[in-house]
Formats: sequence, structure tokens, C-alpha cells
Amino acid sequence: MKAIFDNTKFGNLDVSSRIIRNGLWESQNDSSKNLTQEIFDRYKTLAKNNVGVITTEMISMYSHDRFSDFTHYINSPMFIKDFKEVVDDVHDYNVPILAQIGFVNCNVNGKQMMEVNDLTIEDIRTIQADYVVAAKKIMFAGFDGVELCIGNNFYLSRVMDPFENTRGDDYGGNTYNRVRMIIEIIKLIKKTTNLHVHCKVNLYQDKDDSLEICKILAENGADRLQITRFLSPQYFRKGQDNQDMLVGFADRVASSVDVPVVLGGGWKDMETMENLLNSTNIDFISMQRPFVKNPGFLSEWKKNGYGKSECRTCNNCYWKKESVCLIDSDK
Repeated sequence: MKAIFDNTKFGNLDVSSRIIRNGLWESQNDSSKNLTQEIFDRYKTLAKNNVGVITTEMISMYSHDRFSDFTHYINSPMFIKDFKEVVDDVHDYNVPILAQIGFVNCNVNGKQMMEVNDLTIEDIRTIQADYVVAAKKIMFAGFDGVELCIGNNFYLSRVMDPFENTRGDDYGGNTYNRVRMIIEIIKLIKKTTNLHVHCKVNLYQDKDDSLEICKILAENGADRLQITRFLSPQYFRKGQDNQDMLVGFADRVASSVDVPVVLGGGWKDMETMENLLNSTNIDFISMQRPFVKNPGFLSEWKKNGYGKSECRTCNNCYWKKESVCLIDSDK
């Protein structure tokens, strides 16, 4: 039987919970993108309250990305120093921490807002080199791993999307070619660092193609896969239970690859989550908004043996790009 508070393994990392804290926006940086005391305190609170693995808020690869006003930035002058302090604080509680990196808008080599099909080989190599540099900074800061945000509507998710990527070269067409750019990034990171590589991946409209993407990633260096839904409503039929569809697909992936699978998707109560873990091959569950509402809720769950998050899933923290809860659940 699997339980939320199992002592288990996350790749080669020891963890004491099957819950992955997934970060998103950062609203508490100062004007120079340096970390503030509120941020240091938040990570300490997360680490001492029975979370299995912490993923940071989004770290943007580029300074003028769509959401860069609400993210950390990999090239901030104080990045390594600030995050070394965060990592040390988290490690004091024996919790692994991953740095989440990605970008939405492609602005490289002096060109702006490039579409997937317009990338030259030089552009692809520039992006890949930027990921290697970012991974080295992440390693120097002491992180245990990196989360490649190649899901939702981030740019590399669109590179793998058969509806967007219609290239006629080695980086387009069949499934392997559409994933080629990403697996080359993974291999370069594994070659140049000792980081655990965690990939957040979409369930696309074509489930068989989505499964093939996951298999290719797992066979080419991804240490773990996190399954998330695509943001565009065109990928889901009206009235369909999208959460059940996501669970079914994640279980299918978990049965088809040799790396553990993490399920995203808005889970909030302990009983449902433990039933899910024991009725599927899924190993871990990621949560984001409940930690915004109360970063210490897992300790309450562990003490009581049950629990349900007070988060209302109002999505104010998402839409207003805040890293703190904006409503009082008692009202």
C-alpha cells in the first residue's frame, strides 16, 4: 500500500512524502529580482512541513518573456548567492529542491516572438546552450535537480505539439523529431551537471502521440515525468471529466515507462489522493494552490491522519500572478 507520507525515493533522492510542491508565480522579489526575506521564510516553512520535494516558482530563461515580471530570472546578478541560501535552508530539513525553468516567448539572436516553424538551426543551438548555462548556475546554487517546464503553454511544449510543429527538417514531423530539441537539452544537462532532470509534460489532444512523447523523454534521460493538462480548451471536449482523463493518461504513462510519474491536476483532499495512489501506478502527486493558501497544511494532515485543503481553487493567485493567497477562506 502506498501512503502520502511514505519514506521513498525520488530518483536517487530520499523523500519523506509523495507530495511535490509545485511553484508558479513570484510576487515578492524586489525591483532588482533579488529574493526578499518573505521568500526565504516561505521556503523554510514549506521545507519543515512534510513536503516531499519542493519546486521553485518559475525561473524565466529570458528577461523579456511574457511572464517575466512575475518570475525569478536565471541571469539575475544575485541568482546563485540568493538561491544558495534558499537551498541550504531547505536542505536543513532534508528536503530536495528543484529549480523550475522555462520560457513562453522566443526572442533569441536578435529576433522577436519567433514561432516554432521559424526557428533556424542556429536559433535551436542558442536555446540549447542557454539551457546548459542555466543548468550550471542551478547546479552551482546547490539545487538537487531542474524541472524543465515543457508543458502547459510554455514554448517547448509548442515545439512538441503536432498541431504547431510542421517543420520539414530533423526537428519536425514525426514524434521523435518534435521531441529531438528537448532530448538534446536533457542529454547536455546530464553530461555537464549532476542534476536530476524532471520534465513537466502536456497531455495533448492525440493521446497516443502524447504517450510516445513521454516514452521518448524517459528513454533519453528524463529522471521523472509530471503529467499536466494543456491550457487551451480546444484540447478538451465540453462536459468531459478532464481530471479523470488526466488520471487515466498518467496511469497509462506510468505503466509504459521506467521512470516514476507525478500527477498534477488540482487535488485537495488526503483520502482521494491516497485512493488514487493505490488504484494506479502513479507514484507522486503535485500540488500548487493549496500551498499558496497554507504552506504548512501537510503537517496538519500528517498529525490528524486526514485532511482537505482550505483552498477554494478561485485561481486569483494564478490570474493576478501572486505567490500569496488573496482571499480569506472564512468569508
